[in-house]
Amino acid sequence: MIKIRGCEIKQIEIADDFYEAYKRCFAANAKNQIVAIPAFVNGFFACELYLKRILKANDTTSFGHSIEELFNQLPTELRNTIEEKFSNEAKSIDGLNSVEFNELLNKMSLGFEFWRYIYEDENKQFEEDYPFDYSEKFLILFLHIIEGIANN
Repeated sequence: MIKIRGCEIKQIEIADDFYEAYKRCFAANAKNQIVAIPAFVNGFFACELYLKRILKANDTTSFGHSIEELFNQLPTELRNTIEEKFSNEAKSIDGLNSVEFNELLNKMSLGFEFWRYIYEDENKQFEEDYPFDYSEKFLILFLHIIEGIANN
């Protein structure tokens, strides 16, 4: 058990907090504004923490921010389950219905680093022409699936 200043720190609770921060950033405020870049940073970091939590539950130690690398460390059966759920639900989402899961996972893999450091390089490239649209749709679906697995 890890404690900081006497408080127990649990990885799953931190992941849940970043997921909640992601959702709140996308919730419209009184001025009907969203806070997209912090939402993406929080959402992609929540993905990372949930995947690391699932890996830890499967006795695998993991490092780094690459969602694709973390995902690929999961047991095959679990990867197949996540991919199947994602693909089935993506069929009804405009823009995702024509993209294969593995292709999208690869494109979104370093979303945390892209969005977190977006201000550092005006020539920064992302794997997709429309990073906002794909990041939003990917996170809505992927976070929901892996959060459910991580919390069970």
